[in-house]
Amino acid sequence: MSGAAAVVRNLAQQFSRHELIIGGELPVDRQPTPWGSQLPEVVYLIRGWPAARRGARWWRLVQLPVLLLRCLRLVRQHRCSAIVVVFPKVEFLLVAYLTATWTGARLFPYFHNTYLENTEGIHRRFARWLQGRVFRKAAHVFVMSEGMVDLYRERYPGLRCSALLHSFNDDIPPFVPPPSPKAPVRLMLSGNINESCRDATARVCVAVGQVRDASLTILSATPRVLLERWGVLRDGIRHETPPELLPRLREADIVVLPHGFTGGYAAEEYRTIFPTRTIEYLLSGRPILAHVPPDCYLARFLSEHDCALIVDEPSVEAVVEGITRLRSDGDLRSRLVRNALRTAELFRAVRVAATLRARLQMA
Repeated sequence: MSGAAAVVRNLAQQFSRHELIIGGELPVDRQPTPWGSQLPEVVYLIRGWPAARRGARWWRLVQLPVLLLRCLRLVRQHRCSAIVVVFPKVEFLLVAYLTATWTGARLFPYFHNTYLENTEGIHRRFARWLQGRVFRKAAHVFVMSEGMVDLYRERYPGLRCSALLHSFNDDIPPFVPPPSPKAPVRLMLSGNINESCRDATARVCVAVGQVRDASLTILSATPRVLLERWGVLRDGIRHETPPELLPRLREADIVVLPHGFTGGYAAEEYRTIFPTRTIEYLLSGRPILAHVPPDCYLARFLSEHDCALIVDEPSVEAVVEGITRLRSDGDLRSRLVRNALRTAELFRAVRVAATLRARLQMA
């Protein structure tokens, strides 16, 4: 499941069937998430495209008229007064804007990533047009982190904007001092590997190979062929796609949180990213090694809450030093885990849903 889908699922579970209806894309390469009858109705407006094949954007473009007509019918049939649309799917952002314009429903875009700031070439003119129209139409703009709030308030004075955080529905486990690392020391890294973290992940992989008696397991749905092409997979590094993530993370001695320093995204994107995997790391009960640039929001957040050992130098040697320090310092491991569990309270789904309800009512 993608990070955006997990965020929507966890948040939607806090609403009843008469409060919310979910419209989305039917996945073709995996089973839909089991869903209770008392939870909001899920309506599949279009059909997805296999994740391992190219052409997803063109496939959505072909289905755009169908998506628009079905969205209009859905809003009118259920007399929806508000539309919350999740970006980074441009097609859904456009259709939600048109549907809100033609039905009079209030529009609440929810940006998980930057759009215009991270768009180049021939698509930038359309991105400028659409983002400008969406911002003017929006009753309120939700974003994924305070880093994005800072960026948008700086770029768009007067924009009604606030952070609607990632959320989770699991219980927060009680604090237990993490066990002493085994031999070999076991590191784990989870989530999709893409331009948001590819360079940092590659350095971690090289560093693990230079640490005496260490192993790394990557828990990711990213296709193995891509990881091999990028040089991420090498001797001593395993790749798995587990059905449940948290139980596997709790088998680690150290969990690794990579954040891109450079890559194919715009500087604004690297400055504001807040990876979905962060919450699972906070709940894992294992110390976090965060390989992040010093000037990004994620580094600021982790530092303010003292819940990860931060390696903010883009060098293999610095990552090796961080692994060695966490491996040898039991007091540091315990302090980071205790603070991580406290920090996880910010992301409880019931708390985030209350924020959403309050904003919808205020607007």
